Amino acid sequence: MTTNRTRVKVLDVIVDAVSMDALTDEILEWTDSGSSHVAIGINAHVCNLVARDPHLRALVANSDLNYADGQSIVWAAKALGVTIPERVATTDLVVPVVARAATEGKNVFFFGGAPGVAAEAAARLRKRNPGLKIESHHGHIDDADRPALIRSINAHRTDILFVGLGDPAQQEWVRDHRDDVSARAILTCGGLFDWLSGSNRRAPKWMIRAGLEWLWRMIIEPRRLARRYLVGNPIFIAAVVRQRFSALSVPRRS
Repeated sequence: MTTNRTRVKVLDVIVDAVSMDALTDEILEWTDSGSSHVAIGINAHVCNLVARDPHLRALVANSDLNYADGQSIVWAAKALGVTIPERVATTDLVVPVVARAATEGKNVFFFGGAPGVAAEAAARLRKRNPGLKIESHHGHIDDADRPALIRSINAHRTDILFVGLGDPAQQEWVRDHRDDVSARAILTCGGLFDWLSGSNRRAPKWMIRAGLEWLWRMIIEPRRLARRYLVGNPIFIAAVVRQRFSALSVPRRS
């Protein structure tokens, strides 16, 4: 199992320099291990949240692997002297992961989102991947529903679990239940099911290639996301610049 990855600290978050193919391989390797492993996608918004929330900072620090879900993280890492091979958007990562799961007989479970959304996302992937064993449950549950949810995940003999509850709720859920579920690979995934189900339309490919998917998301959900990007992006950039110049100002040992 891969353990010698290059890592970079972007603000208060350690990010692994990993490619899509390498991450897919590692996730599938986890499914054959004897313990659970957690992967978290990191973007500028997560870094901003972590900077002001010590609770979330601890949750993210306890993951097994943090990957560059946002292009901003790839750029920030380069500014800080580390090359990350590529952005690994969770919306893209899920495609090879479930394809491998289908061919290798691994079971997948989607948990999160509004009622019906994760189910539709799972149905669409099932059509594209013959033989894929995937089940789902929406994220609108209370404490009394948790035991039944855990039973459903385990009855499916889940190998790979995607948890999409938003930050920090999804990290808190994983912390509380990673040892209760059969899944050996657990990925937090935010609003992934909205994109897979077609509830939200993905950005044009040219915007994705240019690192402008955040702009597309703001255009389609301005009320929810305008502040995150118009205020949050400059805050993130300024913090990375400060980190970069702080590193340059540290005198080198002779």
